[in-house]
Amino acid sequence: MDSRFGIKDFFLFLFLGALIVIVLLAMKQYDRQWDQLQKIESKVNDQARDLRTIQASLANGVAIAGQGRAPATTQADSKDPFSRIRAAKAMPDYAMGDWLVQAANGGVAKITPLLSGDATAADIQGEVLESLVARDPETLDYKPYIAKSWQIDEKALTITFQMRDDVKFSDGEPLTADDVVFSHEFVMNPTIAAPRDRAYLERIQKVEKKAPFEVVFHFKEPYFQMFDLASGMAILPKHFYSKFTPEDFNASVGYLLGSGPYRMENPTSWKPGAQIQLVRNERYWGVQPGFNRLVWREITNDNARQIAFRNGEVDLFVAFPEQYRDMIKDAQLMSRSNAFNYDWPREGYRYVAWNELRNGKPTRFADKRVRQAMTMLLNRQQMIQEIILGLGVPATGPFSPMSKQCDPSIKPWPFDVARAKKLLADAGFSDRNGDGVLEGPDNQPFKFKLTYPSGNANYDKMVIFMKDSFARAGIVLDPDPLEWAVFTDRLKNKNFEAITLAWESGIESDIFQMFDSSQTVEDGDNFMSYKNPELDKVIAEARRTIDEGKRMEIWHKAHQILHEDQPYTFLFFRKELRFLNNRIKNIQLTKLGMNPLEEWYVPADKQKYTQ
Repeated sequence: MDSRFGIKDFFLFLFLGALIVIVLLAMKQYDRQWDQLQKIESKVNDQARDLRTIQASLANGVAIAGQGRAPATTQADSKDPFSRIRAAKAMPDYAMGDWLVQAANGGVAKITPLLSGDATAADIQGEVLESLVARDPETLDYKPYIAKSWQIDEKALTITFQMRDDVKFSDGEPLTADDVVFSHEFVMNPTIAAPRDRAYLERIQKVEKKAPFEVVFHFKEPYFQMFDLASGMAILPKHFYSKFTPEDFNASVGYLLGSGPYRMENPTSWKPGAQIQLVRNERYWGVQPGFNRLVWREITNDNARQIAFRNGEVDLFVAFPEQYRDMIKDAQLMSRSNAFNYDWPREGYRYVAWNELRNGKPTRFADKRVRQAMTMLLNRQQMIQEIILGLGVPATGPFSPMSKQCDPSIKPWPFDVARAKKLLADAGFSDRNGDGVLEGPDNQPFKFKLTYPSGNANYDKMVIFMKDSFARAGIVLDPDPLEWAVFTDRLKNKNFEAITLAWESGIESDIFQMFDSSQTVEDGDNFMSYKNPELDKVIAEARRTIDEGKRMEIWHKAHQILHEDQPYTFLFFRKELRFLNNRIKNIQLTKLGMNPLEEWYVPADKQKYTQ
């Protein structure tokens, strides 16, 4: 057979080659956009994080935000912090071994405590570092952990912890009161690059060593999260971290050593881009967990992560609503997977913040009636169905519906266009020239830019929905997507009209940083310049009230004020959507979300990895 390569073939191959190049460039651009999205999501989540060390300890059952005052005194060994792990070990098919492989959603830049700024690093630290007290993920009761007992004085100014004397760091050195004192002093050292942690821990006046295994936390004033601040502080080994100068520490990326159930094989050698592996800490003082290794593989592209889960390369996948909908319909995938759809106290809420002061002048959103109208123009139930496929609930304020802070008597503002138009008319907005657009008291058309992070299809859909909703009332929304660096600069300078973002929530959240008048300063998180002296007093009272019952009544007052004022249009709380390989057993849903992975295991006949 004659095989010739002619001029037509040349141009055909040239065309195909160009097409391939275009596709590859498009894929690369998509990856860049997704990488940017992951950075945005990490930053958005970071807005409302409490102490990084407290959050990181969640995997070990430690409180993420105070549910109330701990018992004033606790007897030694009154509760076993490892009872749930012991129960798992008693199951007939329990076996130790295998690896748990997860995907690092974004590029992990640092795993050094205090310096890291992403959720994956927090998860890793939570397996290596420990704190004084644990919390049962189901009952939410505080349990003795490294501290075997404690006493809180009547004035709520000191907490004294008696510590176990058999706890060792993974290198064999004992954990003592000196390490607890050092951990606080290290964070509070202004030359250490830990400003967010320092801002919270500065409520602690000092940490005092009373005996080799006894420490006292002295507080400047009563604070409702005082027990969580003290008991949830990650304990850093003094002998390890003190050998680094502040300059060396601040420049580090992989300095990680602790007393937890897992350890880095080399506590100083990890570099960005390298696979992260934690191995079982054979010196662990508590009950050994099931997995031999915990592995994080860096897969920054969402589609690639989904494919990796489908191929069995990773064991856990956190899905978007569209992915969840499609994946649960895949019979082949579900034959080897378990899907989880659940409410989670830390799953935050989406919102629109209305800027009330710009360039020193009140904006149209300074009028409460306008803000209320904007909320009533949005059919949030329809938004939940269309944007997140029904996998969420409307928000009535900043408090999770799972939290006692949330006043259950408060109902969402209704979708009521007629009532909204009436409020706008009362505020001086009407269509004076018949062009279909409202004009305000200043005769300027009601047009505004809604600023939001670019590169996120979910945000794009939500903004288009809002644009159409407001248009029905004669209000023009101009979408204003910005890259994260520009976006954060706008927040810092309060140079925006309205923004949409998300905050994390919790079992009990401190809303001071978002809504107190003092936080309207530059770089403050009250970036919409909202001020209400009554709310300021309520927040201050709640923060200094130690009695939980009384404090919840005060938080309900704050909820009522925010619901009435609508400094945000509180949109919705999302559900957490996860898939796990079904070879992993004893996965349970608790009041803190999924139970800690230390309780999970893989039966011997299902294990994939032998090391």
